Formats: sequence, structure tokens, C-alpha cells
Amino acid sequence: MSNRIGDNLVHFGGNEPLVRALDEAGVRFMVIGGLAMAWHCPERDADDMDLLLDPTPENSPKVAKALTSLGLSDVQETAFALLGLQAPLKNARFYAELLTPKEGGMTYAEVEADAADARLFHIPVSLASVAALRRMKSHAVESTAGIERQKHLDDVKRLEGVAQ
Repeated sequence: MSNRIGDNLVHFGGNEPLVRALDEAGVRFMVIGGLAMAWHCPERDADDMDLLLDPTPENSPKVAKALTSLGLSDVQETAFALLGLQAPLKNARFYAELLTPKEGGMTYAEVEADAADARLFHIPVSLASVAALRRMKSHAVESTAGIERQKHLDDVKRLEGVAQ
């Protein structure tokens, strides 16, 4: 099954309230990871939803507000301005991960520079380009091991055959 119909990404419906809350709070985010891979490589299935957050002091409170509106507690307003943050939201309601750029990796601005326009749950979103995914996946290969490393290597190979 493809994760894309036209310009709309198809994904686990439980994540829709999360995307809506982020959008309504004016959070700057973009789709990366497996869901972005599935956009560019239809044969690649996506499991969770990885969202890259702009790690600025202005964006972080908006993320906290969105998460609080969903009933998530203990959310610090400044937490999402830190680099290298990984906030898994994998429970009965969501199957997603919120991330900020890693130190030494691509910046949010670099990923955003050539991002594609897409829709997720019919909500306009930005989506990492083939070039950005290739760089992020290559960086991930260097910093992971085992099954995760192999998954990133497979994704790098898939992306080699995709036109930019």
C-alpha cells in the first residue's frame, strides 16, 4: 500500500489530532523519516511519523501549547528549543516522534530550504526533500547500529534512484 494519494500523505489516523494541534498552534515543523521516505519512494512503508521541529525560542512554547491542548502534561515551554531532542509519542493515542535537529547535522533551515509541499490529513505540511533525506539518513548510518543502521542504509540506497 502506498502512503500517498496525490499530494496527501496517508498515515495512522491517531496522529491526526497531533498534526492538527501543531498546525493550529502555528508550530514550524516538517515531515521527515519514514513518512517522507514513503512520499519519495512509494514502495517504502512508513510506520511511525517523525516530525522535525524548528528549535527556536519562539517555536518551542507553541509546541508546548499544542501538546498541552492534547492533554499531555509536564511539557516545558523551553524544551523544544534544544538541539538533538527526541520526544517519542508512542502510546495508545499517537505513534509519532518529535525531533529537533542534531548537533552537527542539518539545521532546520537547511532541511526547509528545498522542502516539498504536501498534505498530511489534508493539512498543508512541508516535507523533507530527497537531498535532505539522503543527508539525514547518511548521518544516521554513522550514528546507529544493528537493525536501525540497516534500515537507514536501505533508505540511502532507495534514495539513490530517485530524481530530485
